[in-house]
Amino acid sequence: MPTTEQNCYRIQLGISEKTIPEILDALNEVQKIVYGQNCAQTLKYTSEGLPPYLVTADGIYEYDCPADCRTTAAVLTLEDMTGYTRGRNPEPRSEYYFRGKQYMTVPATSVDATIDTVGTVRFRDNPGASTTKYYHAYYIKPTELSDISIQLTLPEETHYLLRQAVVAMLTMEGYGESQFDDQIIDRIAKKIRNKLNGGWQGGVRQTPYPTEYMRFPGPYYDS
Repeated sequence: MPTTEQNCYRIQLGISEKTIPEILDALNEVQKIVYGQNCAQTLKYTSEGLPPYLVTADGIYEYDCPADCRTTAAVLTLEDMTGYTRGRNPEPRSEYYFRGKQYMTVPATSVDATIDTVGTVRFRDNPGASTTKYYHAYYIKPTELSDISIQLTLPEETHYLLRQAVVAMLTMEGYGESQFDDQIIDRIAKKIRNKLNGGWQGGVRQTPYPTEYMRFPGPYYDS
């Protein structure tokens, strides 16, 4: 597997006028661009195959997200949703499935992480005090490449694409000023995301069918 250092030096072979710190900075930026879109393989799981718990306190509505959280997907619970506020314009109901169990979304809002601050989650109803009632489904940040000794957070078979994107970013004059520039980076990032959306994900998130479209066992449905 090519290390970050090896990737930087391979890139430098094609653009010798750029320094390793400049290349590393671009490599870091492209990796963040890839992770800027939610992918199946960037959803956070614990060793038990579940999203992490979100520990809550009675009367406290807002909570900081973990340091590795880029954006919140949902706050989930196994408990009955009766009594939860859905809001004036409720969002479509979603179900998440982990280890054969159905988890329901809890009404909440979130703020994404920035360079200087962690993200936040805010409940619409008092969550009460709990250590195991709520699960925080979120998408992770890539590892910050602050040094060439830190390894990429991407499968090695995508590194050649990452190198192509870095070369394009560092060699295009006025990068970001034309639509053509954006298309090159977006095309490469899409290929890498396709890999991160691969593998068997087992229908983690589903939107339930309306009751009128469901088929239930019984004599009226036999055909």
